[in-house]
Amino acid sequence: MKKWLFLILLFLVQELYAQQTGKVDYQSLGISFTVPDGWLGQEVNGGFIMGSNTVPGFVLLMVNNVSSLDAMKAEMQQGMAEANGTVLNLDGSTENIGKNGIGGTFKGMMEQQPAKAYIIGLVNTYGNGVTVITATSAEQYNDSYQQLCKKVAESIQFYKPKATAASKEWSEVLKNARLTYMDSYYSGGGGYDGYSTGGGYSSKEVIDLCAAGYFKHSSASSVSVDTGGAFGNASDQGQGAGTWKVVSNGQSQPVLQLNFYNGEVYEYVITTDGNKTLLNGKRYYRTYGTTADDGPDCN
Repeated sequence: MKKWLFLILLFLVQELYAQQTGKVDYQSLGISFTVPDGWLGQEVNGGFIMGSNTVPGFVLLMVNNVSSLDAMKAEMQQGMAEANGTVLNLDGSTENIGKNGIGGTFKGMMEQQPAKAYIIGLVNTYGNGVTVITATSAEQYNDSYQQLCKKVAESIQFYKPKATAASKEWSEVLKNARLTYMDSYYSGGGGYDGYSTGGGYSSKEVIDLCAAGYFKHSSASSVSVDTGGAFGNASDQGQGAGTWKVVSNGQSQPVLQLNFYNGEVYEYVITTDGNKTLLNGKRYYRTYGTTADDGPDCN
């Protein structure tokens, strides 16, 4: 589950603000679900969290980019680990949940406390899927959390997302565009016994978005360190191709989505700073080859 974004704000949810009950509908994602009776929910950065005044633990819903049941099963078998002291591993085997889901029991540590959870990952043919987590302390966990997780998962409905005005506009703006990100740094660092002690890095990413709906992507990064006569150079370079589109996230922000043919999905939230185009907060130069040889390769 290393690709799933786990945002555990509270291990034991005690109080929720901007509380929501009943049916919740995200039209820009094409996802709706129902908050169970006796539970209260609210949107958080990265998902939707629910808590109860009588049941310990929480229910957390997050979107996922997993495109097949086989990939979902593989994600679950990998388990997850977070820097905040959260480590959860599959306890036993997975099971099929309906026609588009995989579920399993997990145990381990959550924010450095013994924990247990039931997790269901749902695949969505229209776009982003949903991951449902019901979790509590290891000593308080029982089969009711599995049933609760399945109840929430059964309430989820997928439908074709309704494009926002911003996503439609960016879909037109990005046709036949090249997006280029460049970053580099180098420090001389002085010297010792005839050797320099500096280091640096450089990186570049190029995304060619073709009007026909496909893209070309290349990235290269290199890191060099020169210390005391020891020189190390690590580099990686990858290329891929697939289809692209602009969708909306739960906050109705336009998101550039790259769907690689190998199953990988890259997503970039699109924002602007004046005339600058930002993807996930980083400046990308947007060019069309109108005044120089800097347009997309769509041959």
